[in-house]
Amino acid sequence: MKRLGYILPIVLAALLMGSCRSQSALKKQKVQQEREDVRLVHVLLEEPPVQELTSSLSLNVSGTKVNGQLRMRRGRSIQISASMLGLVEVGRIEFLPDMVVVVDRIHNQYSVCHYADVPYRNDLGLDFEVVQSFFWNRIFSPGSANLTDASSRLHVERSDNPGTVSIRDMECGYLFESDGKEMLNAVSKSAGDFSFRIDYSDFTAVSGNWQYPLGWAAAIKTSGSTINVSAKMSSVSTDNKNWPDRTQVSRRMKQVTLDELLDTLDL
Repeated sequence: MKRLGYILPIVLAALLMGSCRSQSALKKQKVQQEREDVRLVHVLLEEPPVQELTSSLSLNVSGTKVNGQLRMRRGRSIQISASMLGLVEVGRIEFLPDMVVVVDRIHNQYSVCHYADVPYRNDLGLDFEVVQSFFWNRIFSPGSANLTDASSRLHVERSDNPGTVSIRDMECGYLFESDGKEMLNAVSKSAGDFSFRIDYSDFTAVSGNWQYPLGWAAAIKTSGSTINVSAKMSSVSTDNKNWPDRTQVSRRMKQVTLDELLDTLDL
């Protein structure tokens, strides 16, 4: 009995020490995971290492295929042009910080509108920063004032699959899917009968070690329609080139509303 009296405290002490070490290890693991989550969000929010990107473009809009060109400058302009037989430009859309310009050269007309007039603007919270993030493969938080504000609104959700990490915008409902390292694989948002998703693919080093997706597919679904748009890029360049941020529209072209232009194009 005396021996038992000596042994019991030792056993209890060992159990307590083991429990403390286990709790300490779990706490350390949790802290490390939180640090990794913060790092991932910051990496995907950060500015890309290049300020300009241009490429040839093959577009498929709900079954209609066209070739064209993509030109982007960070914080200044995103231009997508469509051409006939790869020679004659037939249309262009430009996203600028304060407006959207759509040029229809076939019908000799154009439209200048604000983001508030763009279709699905309210569903997607569209502004220039959001559109820019789509094209530059970055995460975002609509309406956030800075990176710190955006980080506080983005929550990391980890699954059993180590190759997939989800980041959810707690304010606006966007869900971002990442590889857990530095690439954004998908963006989605859904509410009621509305759903939106972009999937990125064919990540390729285009400037040093910076990986950029040369393929993407987007889908917008509502209760009455579905729009599918996919793109393949080639001849990608990150060199600074001499092209205007905004296209000068000819005075001979007629200015119309965006709805009128889309009706003409049957979109």
